[in-house]
Amino acid sequence: MAGKTKILICGDVEGQFNLFHKRIVSINSKSGPFDLLLCVGNFFGINNKEFEAILTGEKKLPLPTYILGPNKEEHCECYPDEEDAEICENLFYLGKRGVYMSSSGVRIAYLSGLSGEGDGNGYKHTIEDVKTLKDVCIRSNVNYKGVDVLLTSQWPTGISSDKKTEFSSDLSAWLCAQLKPRYHVSGLEGTFYERPPFRSNGDSDLQVVTRFLGLARLGNPKKEKCIYALSVTPVDKMKPSELLQRTTDETDSPFNLIELDAKVFKNKRKPDKSQQYFFDMSEESQDNRGGGGRGRQKRQKPVFDQTKCWFCLASPSVEKHLVVTVANSVYLALAKGGLVDEHLLICPIEHHQSVISLTRDVVDEIAKLKDAVRSFYKRENKVAVFFERNYKTSHMQIQAVPLPKAATKELKDIFMAEAEGHDFEMCELESHARLDQVIAGNVPYFTVDLPTGEVLYAKIQPKKGFPINFAREVLASGPVLDMPDRLEWKDCGMSREDEEMLVQRIRTDFEPFDLTD
Repeated sequence: MAGKTKILICGDVEGQFNLFHKRIVSINSKSGPFDLLLCVGNFFGINNKEFEAILTGEKKLPLPTYILGPNKEEHCECYPDEEDAEICENLFYLGKRGVYMSSSGVRIAYLSGLSGEGDGNGYKHTIEDVKTLKDVCIRSNVNYKGVDVLLTSQWPTGISSDKKTEFSSDLSAWLCAQLKPRYHVSGLEGTFYERPPFRSNGDSDLQVVTRFLGLARLGNPKKEKCIYALSVTPVDKMKPSELLQRTTDETDSPFNLIELDAKVFKNKRKPDKSQQYFFDMSEESQDNRGGGGRGRQKRQKPVFDQTKCWFCLASPSVEKHLVVTVANSVYLALAKGGLVDEHLLICPIEHHQSVISLTRDVVDEIAKLKDAVRSFYKRENKVAVFFERNYKTSHMQIQAVPLPKAATKELKDIFMAEAEGHDFEMCELESHARLDQVIAGNVPYFTVDLPTGEVLYAKIQPKKGFPINFAREVLASGPVLDMPDRLEWKDCGMSREDEEMLVQRIRTDFEPFDLTD
């Protein structure tokens, strides 16, 4: 099972939260532990009184659980206003559409709701939604092999010649044909159906095998399968020969892309613009001051153009004169407007949102680079503080600041006290735990690695906001560096010539500690 991620997928819960909790706890105990749980279909039902026990923590979910959005107007009020939101401990709302990447590298594309004209009621998706989701999966990944799991509320039209469907969708079918998921899972139809695997027939030479699963309703009287377990090796870690391997029960694809294009776009499809996108394509609420609450109109969240990213190493926008050293997957650079001369950044070469979104091999490489930076600072009897803010950023950055040992006295207490003063809580990560075990990939956070080896973290609540300069405020304060005039990086700028001279000096001094290949 090395390298595999264990996933549970559940069909329509429909408000049966006591049964849901009992079944998940039992399965996870007997057959787990599982890494995450995905829910398709209607999570909420007519009567949701049992949800209170989940919400309050009286009945805790034993593993991170991700749910799709509403499929009915009356269910909209059950969801948070913000997408990609934590509802309660271990329960997360994915949003209308997007791609979630687990800490192990499993890519999960998702599309919530029913196909329609998208009149702002919160439970419909449109042609534009599926086009955007396709673009964010494929155009942001030059080595696209497919996604591991595709979740859609509706079954794809034509997936079965035997099963009668009430909620099937041409848009789900088109998306499946385009994305080539290894597993496509849907709910809503109230019955279980597992289709023999089929080979995608898109434009790519790499034709991945897709397995479709339609899950039944939880607690259905026929006792049809409503919970399914998968053990998945991330597609990005599989060799092409493994993906192309034939199966004995393989069938022809049920989809004809030419016909689907004609049906979906009614022969009026316009050429796509050439753009690059990043993973998170959920929408954020736009304040409707005339109505408020669930009647809000939505605006599309800006997509990321990687060619304009300041930190993607291949981007023309990167100031490469600041780069100190480059490893296989990450690089080290001078921070612009640093607190001190050797204020550094550790960044992934490719576009990633946070440490939690990284694969294990990249995380391991970051750990090695952190050790190198610690040794680099130690040459002048200084210790390293590393911090990351996954909030109002698009490209992951771990900042490294050297401190005199004397300046680290009570540093943990200072961070805790400053957090309390800003009305948020910092927690200490247990020594045996990882950050991705306490924070889901779609939750904003701040974390700091102290010189003592202790790690503190805070889950950020976007509605309450977060002080962008929090770490600099702490480190620049009197008890630490006593540099109140260097709170803002923009006030600490240098000329390009001075930056180049400083980076050249750091490159030379760092060379004995450089562990990169």
